[in-house]
Amino acid sequence: MRMTKQRQAILAIFKSTATPQSAEMIMDSLVDHTMNLSTVYRTLEVFYDAGLISKSTIDQTSYYYDNQKDHHHYMICLNCHKMVEVDCHLSHFADDVAKRHGFKITHHDMTLYGYCRDCQDALKE
Repeated sequence: MRMTKQRQAILAIFKSTATPQSAEMIMDSLVDHTMNLSTVYRTLEVFYDAGLISKSTIDQTSYYYDNQKDHHHYMICLNCHKMVEVDCHLSHFADDVAKRHGFKITHHDMTLYGYCRDCQDALKE
């Protein structure tokens, strides 16, 4: 993959934040605003396909996060959209499954959807 200035700028945003980012959030974070939203989307897909970032979807919006830091996943509340980071404990399982099926895994991501404690309490009322 060729690392253009645009790709470097987008990658720098992921390196500077631990919070999942939508394409629109990334666009707002770009200092010089010299690229358009379609370039941001294309770059995110290239990074995702290369396994550099992972993605979760909430209400038809994709949120991307850095895959190169300590690998983790998210639990996302379907009501308030709060994102809770959780550690990844799938590596051993994934290696086992890959070995049994002769599959080479390049990366994985997992998002758990449900309701946070606050929203569960509010929904009971």
